[in-house]
Amino acid sequence: MTRALRLSMILAAVLTANTAARAEGGSLSISARVKTVCTAEITAAPSAIFEKGLNRVGELIELCNSVEGYRLVVRHSEMSQGAYWLLDGIPIDVEKSSDVTVLVDSTQPAYRRRRLALYLPEAISEQFPFVLYAEPKGMIF
Repeated sequence: MTRALRLSMILAAVLTANTAARAEGGSLSISARVKTVCTAEITAAPSAIFEKGLNRVGELIELCNSVEGYRLVVRHSEMSQGAYWLLDGIPIDVEKSSDVTVLVDSTQPAYRRRRLALYLPEAISEQFPFVLYAEPKGMIF
């Protein structure tokens, strides 16, 4: 049975039950548990070597339905002093001795599309791998 057919059958049953409940003066309530979804992705593939100055990384798409919010984190190689990420033009400093930067620390669910860039005071001569991920806050279903 297809998902659309199952959904149609459930909807028909609910509408029938709702009509019957109104006729008898009763009520009907429906509750559901929605799975927690938190994702982050970059639409453009970043270049392997980053140059000195501003490097456009790509468009960042973030989605998280956690009621208590989420954190958007990027794990990267250590960078030189003065390096920073730019999220829609807002600078986010990178600590020299750290390989993790929190780009977003939200207290509510969101769906956003933003521009992500990286400023480097000096070029990185080797490949610069980084991992971007979203972590939900609070209870996870």
